[in-house]
Amino acid sequence: MSYGKTETARKPGKPAASPVRNRIKRRLAAGEKLLGAWVFTGSPTVCEIYALAGYDIVLIDTEHTPLDVKDVLECVRAVEAGGGDAMVRVPGHDFSHFKRLLDAGIHSFMVPMVDTVEQAKAVIHACLYPPRGRRGFAATAARSGLYGFHENYADVAHEETFLALQVESGAAARDAAKIAALDGADCLFIGPNDLAGSLGKLGQLADPDVLKTIDKATAAILKAGKVCGIIPTPTRDASEMARRGFSIVIGECDVPTLKAGALADRARHRKAFPGRA
Repeated sequence: MSYGKTETARKPGKPAASPVRNRIKRRLAAGEKLLGAWVFTGSPTVCEIYALAGYDIVLIDTEHTPLDVKDVLECVRAVEAGGGDAMVRVPGHDFSHFKRLLDAGIHSFMVPMVDTVEQAKAVIHACLYPPRGRRGFAATAARSGLYGFHENYADVAHEETFLALQVESGAAARDAAKIAALDGADCLFIGPNDLAGSLGKLGQLADPDVLKTIDKATAAILKAGKVCGIIPTPTRDASEMARRGFSIVIGECDVPTLKAGALADRARHRKAFPGRA
């Protein structure tokens, strides 16, 4: 992970008491807008390339992939090696999964399908130590606490945890203001595809009703003073989303980029190489 600069000198083998760890959270708090890339392949090499290319966030997806915690950690370390910052989209709301990823030293999460205030509260509580939540303690042995070298990690962990809760249904959009008002809900990230699906319009991202629902939820989130995130849509690219107030936009994705490159290369040389029958 990228610890950044600390104000106190440290002796070899002993990290400073409170290393700066979550650049994503700090940059957003400073008003920056962050552009991200999705990784579905689980390839550490791809993760490192995206980090080296300068993406502000490299998001490793475990909701729609077979990646396990060990796979994720290898990807996160690759992002860090490239000087970047990783975020992980978890599969769901399972308490034990949050615990394992947190202990692996991952501090920024995207959480899918957060439809109610109660679900949001449960996610937040799973990620924070008592008295703020119910996260289990293993900081003296886990990577999260630098294997015990970060002596006051439990005292500051809440400051280094970033949660992007996804608005992916009509119900979540209607309750966006209430969810955004929760302490610990750092960002509400709108998922246009599933949101459109919940409205009976899957794949219709330019539909007026879908766009109206997105715009209404966005306004509620921003009014609450929280970070708002989204993916680009057919009629609104990443730059347009930034102009509309979104501070996180994640559009680039390894799988479609690889597919597009492969198809373009095949098309360019099809006459000389007809390919398989």
